[in-house]
Amino acid sequence: MSQSPYQAELELAKSAAIKAGEIIRSYSAGTSGRSSNSATVCVKSGVDLVTEADTHVEKVVTQMIKDAFPEDIIVGEEDQAECPKGGQGDPFPSGRIWCVDPIDGTTNFVHNYPFVAVSIGFMHQSIPRVGVVYNPFTDSLYEAAEGSGVGTLLNGQPVRIDSDATSVEDCLLVNNIGHYRYDDFVDESTDRVKKWLKAGLRGYRASGSAAQNLAHVASGQVSCYYEHGYGGPWDVCAGMVLVREAGGVVWDAREDGTDLQMRFGKGSVCAGGKKVVEDVLRVAGKPTFTFSEK
Repeated sequence: MSQSPYQAELELAKSAAIKAGEIIRSYSAGTSGRSSNSATVCVKSGVDLVTEADTHVEKVVTQMIKDAFPEDIIVGEEDQAECPKGGQGDPFPSGRIWCVDPIDGTTNFVHNYPFVAVSIGFMHQSIPRVGVVYNPFTDSLYEAAEGSGVGTLLNGQPVRIDSDATSVEDCLLVNNIGHYRYDDFVDESTDRVKKWLKAGLRGYRASGSAAQNLAHVASGQVSCYYEHGYGGPWDVCAGMVLVREAGGVVWDAREDGTDLQMRFGKGSVCAGGKKVVEDVLRVAGKPTFTFSEK
């Protein structure tokens, strides 16, 4: 079996994700909803939450990366990574970059809803090369590295995208709407869902975790993932590698046929098999809400 040129980064990402999962589980004592979660919760803005577990996990993961690769740049969601900052739509720094989302699906975590994931991605020369997504509640470890020759693995077993889905009619679509509650954003988001349903969409889901959605696309558990307004590059960097190595495409939902590029701020994504992505985008139409307005 050949090894990826990024094998060392992959092994570190897996170790860090598993350690992060242990920390996350330590805050959750049971399955009775938010009353069994001991993490202190704060509001970032509106309905967007952060907990002490998010910052705890990010500190631990960041330190593990610094110990192994002290010269690398780390971009983390919760400001623990001492990373360069950019405004909405600004390009990423080049070189060796790690993107860390300590808990993708924080609201789910607060409510003990099990769609929660640690997302650790590694980029080199502006391209995501390694992706690890770990759900500590289902004990599901998704991993992929460019050049490995084995594609994407789920708990050590190869997985592939849903290649049978070619249109909205046979598509199980997952779509997060995010935490914006502006009237124009809500109206556009709900109108888009109506378009899919009226076109005969087989099934609609909303998990609340971009990283988990991309992992589910990579493993064929859902056919396609669409979101206009994912939280930041840390949400999608790792999952992009998972989908790509599992045979899928990850496109910018605002630009048909264009691979998603890593930029600061919120973005738009559609991921899955090429044919189903094309049809989901065709039915949805191009989004018009721009995040720089708000």
